[in-house]
Amino acid sequence: MPQPLEGYRVLDMTEVWAGPMGTTLLGDLGAEVIRVESYPRASMTRPVQLATMNPAQRAAIPGDPDRPWDLSTTYHLANRNKLGVTLNVMHPRGRLLLERLVAVSDAFVIGYSAGTIDRMGLDYESLRKVREDLVMVSMPGWGERGPYKGYATLGSGLDAFTGHMYLRGYPDSDPTTTPVGVFHSDATGALLLAFAIMTALHYRERTGKGQYIDLSQAEVLLTHLPRPVLEWSMNGRVAQPLGNSDPTACPHGVFPCREEGSWIAIAVRADDQWPALVKAMGEPEWARQPELRNLLGRLEQRDAVERGVAEWTRSRGQDEAAAWLRAAGVPAGPVYDIPSLLQDPHLRERGFWITADHPPANPYERAGVLWRMSETPSEVRLATNNLGEHNREVFSGLLGLPEEDLAALEAEGVIGERYYPGAEIDTD
Repeated sequence: MPQPLEGYRVLDMTEVWAGPMGTTLLGDLGAEVIRVESYPRASMTRPVQLATMNPAQRAAIPGDPDRPWDLSTTYHLANRNKLGVTLNVMHPRGRLLLERLVAVSDAFVIGYSAGTIDRMGLDYESLRKVREDLVMVSMPGWGERGPYKGYATLGSGLDAFTGHMYLRGYPDSDPTTTPVGVFHSDATGALLLAFAIMTALHYRERTGKGQYIDLSQAEVLLTHLPRPVLEWSMNGRVAQPLGNSDPTACPHGVFPCREEGSWIAIAVRADDQWPALVKAMGEPEWARQPELRNLLGRLEQRDAVERGVAEWTRSRGQDEAAAWLRAAGVPAGPVYDIPSLLQDPHLRERGFWITADHPPANPYERAGVLWRMSETPSEVRLATNNLGEHNREVFSGLLGLPEEDLAALEAEGVIGERYYPGAEIDTD
């Protein structure tokens, strides 16, 4: 069955998570995505040696220790439904091959610091000479223009710059205690990348014109933090870290359950949710006070209310409390660890988790396609690519390169299927 983006080809030269995940979404929708990986310099998410893999990565996907770069959980997470090639674009023959790939592609995505692609001679105006209606996206941290143009950054830098790292703390803490490891800019950047490309392709369908898209990941993240920004610009109030509290809901937070280390999240915003919670708790005397029937009354007694709720949750198992509250119409959910998440019956029944079987990694479970489209159901057609796995398919099959030329490129180190100790990491 034809997919929504079937017939479009996207060239992906991005790094880490936001860019690769954005092009994965396009691949999920049927686009042919060709991922071009740096070579012989290694991708940031492909460890060259076992020593550079953390214990969690090794434990998550045990497999062939001879190819640690094919076992990276970060790489697997953000890449599927793609063909994967390696290419040294700084080599004259590598650059020529990239231009030939651009000539047969509808969109080209880069994820380097602003100015890097210009220094490589692969700027938009140059590439339009090989594909006039090309849609090209550059998604550096701070965009292609401005005083911060060219500054290198990762998710932590964007999290700090936008104030998100500051706001995610507790009232009595500083940013040194803010949890890190998951950066919201990666998720927002991925979604906006896919949206921008589809919009530009739609425009091209109507006008025949390609275009260049300057996508600042910092600006994208800022649009997901509207209340703190507008609290200052409209009301002159400086938003402060709140921990798990919400100024417009009570009770609101995570509460301990009977099992050691288990928690449940509860959020009561609407006044009709409060009597449902009171009933679920067995209508304790403290909760039947008339002044607690409205949000203002509960906010004035927040500490007492949330102590009372915690006393009830401590008497219940996590699953029991979650089922009870959900049945009563109270917004609530268990605070899962990852093994529990993988066993969640709701996600299981919806088929969210799928099994990936692609050596050298052992079979493992991962998130599947996000959409359930009635007329064009999507699936994972291609597992995460190993390093250089589709060099022959793309360079010979798509571009028509003879076998002897392919062998010569491998001999010259322009393409390859393995890294060698001492390979540099691509950090531009």
